[in-house]
Amino acid sequence: MAGFRRRNARSTRTLKSFVVRALVPRVAVFAVGTVVLAVGQAMAVPPSSSSTSEQAGQVVSHAPAWSFADLSAFPGCVPSTAWPAGRPAGHLVVHRSGQETWHRVAFDAAWRVNHDADRTNDVWVVGVCG
Repeated sequence: MAGFRRRNARSTRTLKSFVVRALVPRVAVFAVGTVVLAVGQAMAVPPSSSSTSEQAGQVVSHAPAWSFADLSAFPGCVPSTAWPAGRPAGHLVVHRSGQETWHRVAFDAAWRVNHDADRTNDVWVVGVCG
C-alpha cells in the first residue's frame, strides 16, 4: 500500500526520545506562560489614593432638591428631573457645595465648572430654565 508505513510490533523508541517529545513542549508552554504573567505583574500599577483623599473634607449628606419655594424664586424654571432629555437649556439653577444659596447660571458656565480639573468648585444642577 502506498503512503502507509508499517510499524514494527516492537517499539524502537528510547527513553530519551520519549522524554524529549513529552517534556520539551510542556516546558516551552510553561515558560511562555510564566513570562506573560511576569510582564503583566510588572506592568500593574497600584490604585491611586488621590480620588479618596482629595475631597475627604467635603462630605455631602444629601443632594439638594427642588422645592415649591424654588419655583417662585426662579420663574420659568423646572426641576432638572422634569426637563426632557436631549432638549438644550439656556440656564441652570445650581447649588455650590458649602453655600446655602442657589444661583441661576448659563449652561456653558456650569458645564465648564463641572468639567475642569478642580473638583472643589463643582456644582449640583437642581433646576433647568428654558
